[in-house]
Amino acid sequence: MEKIMNNSYINKDEINNKIYDYIAGYINCSTDQLKEEGTHFVKNKKAAKNYVKILSIRDTNIISLSEEKYELGKQLLSGKTRNELYESTLIFGQTIHYIPDLKQMVKLPLSDTFSFKLYEGNNLKTLCDIEGFENSLAFDAEGNTNTTIVLCAIKDNEIIAIAGAAPTGKLMEVGIDVKKKWRGYGLARLLVRNLTVEILERNMIPFYSASVTNLASQAVAIRSGYMPLWTDSFGTR
Repeated sequence: MEKIMNNSYINKDEINNKIYDYIAGYINCSTDQLKEEGTHFVKNKKAAKNYVKILSIRDTNIISLSEEKYELGKQLLSGKTRNELYESTLIFGQTIHYIPDLKQMVKLPLSDTFSFKLYEGNNLKTLCDIEGFENSLAFDAEGNTNTTIVLCAIKDNEIIAIAGAAPTGKLMEVGIDVKKKWRGYGLARLLVRNLTVEILERNMIPFYSASVTNLASQAVAIRSGYMPLWTDSFGTR
């Protein structure tokens, strides 16, 4: 198993600091608020109308609300436990967000059953006609994609699985797709782990997200060496 740890490798403190900066940026709170226990209400002047986002990290809950929802949100959600917050009629859905456990971040050996290829930058355009990989690589009508790096598994000249990552703020969000016929071969774990290592080697910070209802995706995160750090609500009613 190939070890990648070296002196230039991004460390745990750097990851945590940039993750906290990222979270604070998209819910419009301070990093200090994210580290203060309890529930905090934030008036999010950057948000679209009727915006409600509930986010939980460690012992902290942040409730970020657009201006016209702020007073109603405080009225309905003050004094609630974390479980009660996520049962609110103001929101629906919940996502778990994972960050890499650096102690596990070594590349996994490649299977001889498949071949593998890494695509970056302009090379991704050669994949613009590919379909069925919306979680890892998606193109718009003009053939453009936000994804900047992918690792593919190939069998008989056919791409059967892709792990891809796209910039989200200053972070890289990782997604995975495996064609149904090829699930159960360990490809999701292999591709997500090795792509994560590739991203870390470039001194960028990857993270992985899974719906609370998607147990398979959660299992991929854990098996690939990720650990949960925060949760947030998905949509506003």
